[in-house]
Amino acid sequence: MTLGSTIGIFAPSSSIIPEKFEVGLQILKGHGYNTIVHPQTYIGAGEQTQIAGTTEQKVQAYKELVADQSVGLIIAATGGNRACFLLDELAPLKSHKPIMGFSDVTALLSLHYKLGTPSIFGPTIQTLARMDENHIHLTFEKLNSLTQTATEIEMVDSITLNKGEVTAPIFAATLSVLNTLIGTKHMPDLNGHILVIEDIGEELNSIDRMLWHLFSVVNPSAIIFGQFVDLKDTGRPYGQNIKHVLAAYTQKLGIPVIMNAPIDHYGRIFPITCGQTAKLDATNRILIL
Repeated sequence: MTLGSTIGIFAPSSSIIPEKFEVGLQILKGHGYNTIVHPQTYIGAGEQTQIAGTTEQKVQAYKELVADQSVGLIIAATGGNRACFLLDELAPLKSHKPIMGFSDVTALLSLHYKLGTPSIFGPTIQTLARMDENHIHLTFEKLNSLTQTATEIEMVDSITLNKGEVTAPIFAATLSVLNTLIGTKHMPDLNGHILVIEDIGEELNSIDRMLWHLFSVVNPSAIIFGQFVDLKDTGRPYGQNIKHVLAAYTQKLGIPVIMNAPIDHYGRIFPITCGQTAKLDATNRILIL
């Protein structure tokens, strides 16, 4: 991507919140990008439910953005729910384009990665509206040089759970969405990858269970645990905190691991191209993309 490139936008998950979406859209335009907002993006906007149209409407929007020769990258309008319903429809298509998003859009990132089409774990349009200037700068710095310069990200407030250095392909995901793909034909092979994992609004016991499930089928080379924001522990207390849960898997896996990395649903997010070679220095808490 370069300044002046055209970005296509649609809503593969939930419907947009118009005021937040428009703020994000203006930030994107203010950084020199042309945009094509597919009409499907506005279906259900501002209504009480999350429904952003039918699966068929979303698939058609995707097809039209892929067919548009001016579009170099597709960015999801927002996250939410229901992107997984597109997978069976999109998988057989002969042509795909790079796509960026996170949260529920993890489903599409996984599909693209498995199909060999670039996918970028990064902000949706609506996420841009809640990001600080540092992460907005980092986002556009990476978008403007996706195939060029490396970026060193110091995660000084993170916690090293297991020391070591690894250079390997990287894949970033929202845990609960990635876990829904396990056992399906859409789950990519993530063995040997540096995994970046975060989530929002989940029960502590569910995080524990999902990690057991994930690491029963995937053998990563290293792990970056981002933030598990709005974490819940309702009902009878679980008896462990998130650090205890994450540390237990660290001990079992014996690979470099950090936790509390500045990657979350609140807006501390930056583009990570899934499958790109990255270096994690867990000892000094540095990620080089």
